[in-house]
Amino acid sequence: MSEIPSLFAQRPIVLRHAQAAMYHPMVEALAMTLVDVPFTVITVTLFVVVIYFVSGLQTSAWQFL
Repeated sequence: MSEIPSLFAQRPIVLRHAQAAMYHPMVEALAMTLVDVPFTVITVTLFVVVIYFVSGLQTSAWQFL
């Protein structure tokens, strides 16, 4: 949350929209967060599955699930 002001300081279009009262910059931050969530979940899931098998844990379905 502390990086949001510096993030929007780098985006002059968002600042112009905020000054024109078109929408609040928090809406843009929320939208970016919501878009990033599915990508983060997919990335973490793939990483965990790869690490599970690379570490040599049980590979039968019963132990995996």
